[in-house]
Amino acid sequence: MSAPFDLLVAGRPSVDVMFSGLHEWPALGKDIEADGLGVCAGTSFNTPAAANRIGLRVAYVATIGNDVWSRIIRDEFEAERLPTDFLEVEGRPLPGISVALNLDGDRGFVTHWGSGDTYDAQLDARALEIATRVDARHLHGYVDGAPQLEAIARSRGMTVSLDAWGGPGWSSPRSLAEVLAEADVLFANETEAAAMTGEDDPERALGRLAAHCGCVVIKRGAAGALGLAGDEMRAVPAEPVQVVDTTGAGDSFNAGFLLGWLGGLGLEESLTLGVICGSRAVGDFGGYRGCPREPELRAIAASRGIALPSRGPVPEGDPT
Repeated sequence: MSAPFDLLVAGRPSVDVMFSGLHEWPALGKDIEADGLGVCAGTSFNTPAAANRIGLRVAYVATIGNDVWSRIIRDEFEAERLPTDFLEVEGRPLPGISVALNLDGDRGFVTHWGSGDTYDAQLDARALEIATRVDARHLHGYVDGAPQLEAIARSRGMTVSLDAWGGPGWSSPRSLAEVLAEADVLFANETEAAAMTGEDDPERALGRLAAHCGCVVIKRGAAGALGLAGDEMRAVPAEPVQVVDTTGAGDSFNAGFLLGWLGGLGLEESLTLGVICGSRAVGDFGGYRGCPREPELRAIAASRGIALPSRGPVPEGDPT
């Protein structure tokens, strides 16, 4: 019998407030206008929501509060019909807000987390307890996350993927060998891969990372994606799209890639699914709203000669 969940994810969700169509960057003392505005859940919410859209069965461990920002996140769970099996709602404010400013295909952020250290410790403890009893196939986490959670997942037969989640400031007191000890798949963008390895060339960075992880994927934005698994290296170009907001596009990419990888598809096919999901994500605000739903993704994949794996048993309440 298959596991009830395909994907286990733990993390703190935020509300993303995104401005697009900026014609210049804000300067102190000057008011500028944005052509577009979007508001939705974000940060760790993105990959579970995108994965749920494309047909993966998701166990998402998160905590929200009773403030207006938390209520927006709760509404997004309902709008996306994302399972709330492991959502905890506390009777106190737990605001998490990230403002994204989009200009010329890139963006800058201003973020506020309330009671961060206490929240993180409590969430980590709850995720560890849940991981000891949840029946899932795969854990998706972050390189600066909880190594204990990865070890528990591995001990329970789950495979593990990690997202670099750090940009130019990525650093760790642990070596790459320690960071990636439990990882089957690593996702990083070019900046993160360079920071982790000291290599500016993506292919050299890929090789350095692959010495510690069986499958490494470098997300290259408008240049597509590059992957290395064993001796096989593949590059997939990006799709031409009208960019609205690039926030969280890499999270949708992760979901698409994992759909293929967990379904036993090859590296190039999995990269292609990642690019499809990531490319479409930038056509709407947020990291998941532009991601296709399962029937659309199946049709797009079929047009590329990719047959998506069949779904397992559908949990009660599943929208598809």
